[in-house]
Amino acid sequence: MIWLIVSLTCPYAPLAQRVGRGTSAARPSTGTTSPTPTNSEIDDFGRAVALQATPDQIAWFAQLTKSTDAARKEAQSLAQRTENSSKVDSSAYAQLSDAIDDARTANLKFVNTFSAPQQSGLKPLIKKLSKADVDISKNSRALSQQFEHSEINGKKVSAMVQKLDRALTDFQTEQISIGNQMGIQPTGQPR
Repeated sequence: MIWLIVSLTCPYAPLAQRVGRGTSAARPSTGTTSPTPTNSEIDDFGRAVALQATPDQIAWFAQLTKSTDAARKEAQSLAQRTENSSKVDSSAYAQLSDAIDDARTANLKFVNTFSAPQQSGLKPLIKKLSKADVDISKNSRALSQQFEHSEINGKKVSAMVQKLDRALTDFQTEQISIGNQMGIQPTGQPR
């Protein structure tokens, strides 16, 4: 009788007790179990955590990609201006040179923020990025020497600037690869 009074005044109490008694009442068994993660999955997760970018690195990366993109735009602009021109203004190269210096400096600052696990885990990509940086330096020096001559051949300068732009493209590609490994998604960058 007490049971009846309690069940009429509080009809959900017995139901709640029944649902909470066992997992089989709440969830029917599907006959399968959750797969246990493999060692390689655990290693991959550990690697991803070790390479994860800090908020400061994400900010540096944004600055780095902007400066590299600006250098590429300067190179493309100079290539277009010099392609059909017999007279080339050396001040145009000065703007490109400054943009390249900014991109290389931002890149160096970004790489210098890497922790020891990041340096270790990203070693092959850092090596490729360093090679791309050397290519930029080499092409930039060759172009600088061309502008030191009194007679500047516009077509030759344009070809050299296009080669420099390809080096900058490789540089940017390596930067984006490193950013992806660190969990950084570039915004608005060409791929």
